[in-house]
Amino acid sequence: MPFWKMDLEGAAPLDALWQLAKPLCEAAAGRALRVARQYANGHTYGLGGQAHVDDTQEGCFTLLYYPMPAWQTDWEGETFFYNQFGQIISAILPTSNRAVLFDSRIPHAGRAPARRCGHLRVTVAFKLVPA
Repeated sequence: MPFWKMDLEGAAPLDALWQLAKPLCEAAAGRALRVARQYANGHTYGLGGQAHVDDTQEGCFTLLYYPMPAWQTDWEGETFFYNQFGQIISAILPTSNRAVLFDSRIPHAGRAPARRCGHLRVTVAFKLVPA
């Protein structure tokens, strides 16, 4: 595995974060959701992720949260989203306290931080399924 991963099942601060985000996520998804898994990923320079989907089932969503206290644009580390042809269709910069909700069937990958970035790029992933 080219990056670190930490299981965060039952972590009270993340359970509380989900309770804050839940109404917004359910409104955007148009359905009740529950957390199936929650964990954090970390990347440093040279350790980017591979394009993947989080789930193949319709109605599943991923909430990615960027908890870093600060992030500079030139540190890179974007989350890329791809179409069915492998072309980048969107990129989300890991701005402090940002979150993005997306259909878990969309291919995506975390880009490694730039060499000049001396920080860990962290995402907290909430894998969401219909309640």
